[in-house]
Amino acid sequence: MSQSKELQDILAALKDGGKPRALATVIEARGSTYRRAGARLLIFEDGSMVGGISGGCLEADIFARSEEIAAKGRPVVVTYDHTSEADLIFGLALGCNGVIRILVEPLLDRSLPDYLRVLENSLGLRQPAVVAVIVRSDGNLSSEPGERLWLCADNTIGGELGQNPSAERIVDDARAVLDSGRSELKTYRDDSGELEVFVEAVQPPLALTIFGAGHDAIPLADLAKRLGWHVTVVDGRPAYVAPERFPTADAVRLCRAEAVPNEIALDESGAAVVMNHNYHHDRAILAHLLRSPVRYIGMLGPCKRTQKMLEELAQDGSNFEETQLNRIHGPVGLDIGAETPEQVALSIIAEILAVSSSRSGAPLKYREAPIHG
Repeated sequence: MSQSKELQDILAALKDGGKPRALATVIEARGSTYRRAGARLLIFEDGSMVGGISGGCLEADIFARSEEIAAKGRPVVVTYDHTSEADLIFGLALGCNGVIRILVEPLLDRSLPDYLRVLENSLGLRQPAVVAVIVRSDGNLSSEPGERLWLCADNTIGGELGQNPSAERIVDDARAVLDSGRSELKTYRDDSGELEVFVEAVQPPLALTIFGAGHDAIPLADLAKRLGWHVTVVDGRPAYVAPERFPTADAVRLCRAEAVPNEIALDESGAAVVMNHNYHHDRAILAHLLRSPVRYIGMLGPCKRTQKMLEELAQDGSNFEETQLNRIHGPVGLDIGAETPEQVALSIIAEILAVSSSRSGAPLKYREAPIHG
């Protein structure tokens, strides 16, 4: 599960009702673990849960611990060390050779904590944000575990941790995390003691723009939305952009190919798939996409079709650099033997995910490096 999708589900669950008990967040994962730092699990008093911190092996234990943690009203860091032989005998016998630390915080009422409101707003604006939370405080420091500082894309800073003597250093690290998009566990020391702080990057969901609203675009939009992506479908044919054809899409836009540059916004972290099944429309949109910052350009159809478009664009005076052309993936999708629209959608989504994660899309059995960096 993508962490932005998980966070969206948790925010929605907190608003839908029910009495929340605790929120568990993975703050460190070393070695072989199923989930990475930033994964979350929301626990309700009735035993229901949203999200996940493992493959299902830690949730029951965290739920059992959450009752006492909520009763005491103080955050607790729980550590599972599966590198120890003792874990196989006395522990949960998970079989994962790794260490995972989880911050479990009580939720004392149904209102969203301030930092979750900030993240909800950032996700709504499709902007990244950073939240730093104390997970350990030693010495004579006044700050306690659970105190936070947040940094938004517009440079807004908030949270009680901003009053800590180490706040300036934390903000500097938060800005670095905002730029890199990689969460970090940091330690800050001074004469009064030591703080351990989880500085988490929270990214908006990947934006997928589908140019073409034919029947084969429907499973692509649906699968992308199941992953929590922000989905926009664009077509110049009024009958094709009826909202009921794409009920899960975030936006369905009526827009002719020549108007796309002025009406459809694209960002550098997003992906676009061209599947109009109209050669001239696809060529016009391809030219715009190559001039845009979008990271991934998927072209439905054979390689020769895309190559012919590029040759015609060059004849018209539109020449593109190799770095621009390298973003083209045509034929779009991974080679998994897909034939039906649903299978093609799966191959496309898999390739977009691989590219956005800077992965090859090859079978994991051949990967020599760790699965998680």
